[in-house]
Order: sequence, then structure tokens, then C-alpha cells
Amino acid sequence: MQLRVVRRVPIGDVSQRVTELKTKYGGSLESVPDLFAGGRIGREAMDDYVEWLGMEQALRAYGEGEDFDYFTEEVLEFGREEVSRLTPRRLELLDKLSRHRVSSINDLASKIGRNVKNVYNDLKALEGLGFVALVREERRLVPELLVKEVAILLW
Repeated sequence: MQLRVVRRVPIGDVSQRVTELKTKYGGSLESVPDLFAGGRIGREAMDDYVEWLGMEQALRAYGEGEDFDYFTEEVLEFGREEVSRLTPRRLELLDKLSRHRVSSINDLASKIGRNVKNVYNDLKALEGLGFVALVREERRLVPELLVKEVAILLW
């Protein structure tokens, strides 16, 4: 089964990817169109350029005091095991996280009336799929939604 996922990319991952692209293309975003026009690099490089440009804009906005927001769209191939991890309870957690900010796993569990240990286990499964992150804030783990959209592709 395929899923189309719009996923928020954390700032650390974006910074790492920008560093990789700088290394790959000699450190300059501006050099990529010239290399492409000269026939020295192919179509993949233009895809890299578009990605790099978007990441640079997100980093620049963040540097100017805005929230960091960078999203990517991916089509993921899910096998039977991954699909089985998308239980109704876990989908409910994704829905709750999309609608409400929570301060901890305990807070989330109390808002949906579920056992904290079961909520934690479900969040760990969703983290394994790349749909949430569990961010440590002092002594608490705070679930953070990484996906903005998940669509099942049936064709």
C-alpha cells in the first residue's frame, strides 16, 4: 500500500541536508543553475536545487524570528507490518495531536481517557513510522506531530 505523506522536517535535519548539498555542489546554491545549464549536472540536481532553495528560505525566516516550518511530500510504500501499526487508536492520537497542543504524554492520555503506558507504546509505534517525535523537555516527553497530511493511495 502506498501513502502520500506531507511531513514537517525538523530544523536539525534541514541543516544537515543543506550541509550535504553544499558539499555536493561546491558550497553555493547559485552555482547549481549554471552547472545544469552547462550540461555538467542532470535533472536530479535541479530537484536538489529546488529542495535546497526551500530549505534556505525556511532557515532564513527562522533566523528573522519566525517559527521554523519546512515540509516535504513523500510517497511511502508500506508493507503489511507498517500498515498494521496504523490502528484506530493510533490514528486517534494523530488526530488529537493535530487539533490540540499537549504538554506531555500524561496530558495527552488524560485528554483522551487512555492509560499512559498504552499511549506511550502507541506513540513509539508512530514515532517508528516517522509520524511523531517524542521531544524531551526537562523531565517530560512531549509528543510532537510531524505529519500534516496522510493519504492512502489506492491505485
